[in-house]
Amino acid sequence: MDNTEILKIGPGYLRQVEETLWDRRISGKLLYVSDPMVDKLYGQIVRPQLTSVGRVKEEVVDSNTIAYAMSVAERVIATDIDCIVGMGGGRVLDVCKYASYISKRPLLSIATTMANDGIASPIAVLMRKDKKPKSLGCAMPSMLIVDTEVIRQGPSQLIKAGIGDTISNYTALLDWELAVSRKREEMNGYAYLMSKTSLDALMKTQYSEIEPGFLEVLANSLVLSGIAMQFAGTSRPVSGSEHLFSHALDYFSDVKNLHGIQVALGAVAVLMLIGRDYGPVLEYLRRFGVDINPQRLSIDQETFVYCMQHATEMRQNRYTYLHETNLSRERVREVYRELNRETA
Repeated sequence: MDNTEILKIGPGYLRQVEETLWDRRISGKLLYVSDPMVDKLYGQIVRPQLTSVGRVKEEVVDSNTIAYAMSVAERVIATDIDCIVGMGGGRVLDVCKYASYISKRPLLSIATTMANDGIASPIAVLMRKDKKPKSLGCAMPSMLIVDTEVIRQGPSQLIKAGIGDTISNYTALLDWELAVSRKREEMNGYAYLMSKTSLDALMKTQYSEIEPGFLEVLANSLVLSGIAMQFAGTSRPVSGSEHLFSHALDYFSDVKNLHGIQVALGAVAVLMLIGRDYGPVLEYLRRFGVDINPQRLSIDQETFVYCMQHATEMRQNRYTYLHETNLSRERVREVYRELNRETA
């Protein structure tokens, strides 16, 4: 079996699952992993293709805990599975990525949403026993299919979250530059370039609405972000102060919003806090209807202030502008009011 990675992004690729596996010279036992809703929608397209390739076992994902992902890996190893085929959103794919990494088996990842850069990242976000998320290093999928027709049929809010996650590279790169200048970290030029290319591909796009061509641009940007992490061996190229703020919201607030929306909000808020021009980022989010109004997201002023002030506690050794910025109650409240005005 060769180690060539296969990437297919575009309309109709859900019908090329069999061809993709043959291209990678995969046969034998396959473990098909999905959740009930996604399987109901697309299983009848994928299952016959898998049975043409090998013997198919199935796993229905009902959890995204570390323990569950480990149990899937154990099943793969114990039953001599040759390849994992995961189809679904972030929850399913994170379980599959980690199980693939632990079992050292190839993974064909079929993304049915593009809510964040997890579709291709070497990181799996899984739940600990205390129900708090934990980012775990793993491997990128060895094969990735993104059928843009499937994505377009899904909720538009998930696509908008994917836009938000990619746009957050803007502040992540500023934070990385700062950390390097303060001699807190080293720069990886390839990883920086990949993250910047991902951001530029999106912000300089000719499209002004969510349509098939734009979905291909977004998918490619999300994959480039994943490659940036692979080069760096860390999420540093795509995760800075805006992600720390989002993690704080996840940890301290009962209100749950999509990760991509929260980091987009965090990016604009941080740019306001540090006195940088936030206009291009906010205008881009408006262009595609990505709503980051804190009040409409049910984030009240005190929660916003608390999470911004405690964001740096979320991840040790991730130096950002929040370590050097005035985070007084009055200053952060002022930014909260400004955000609500600008996004009204």
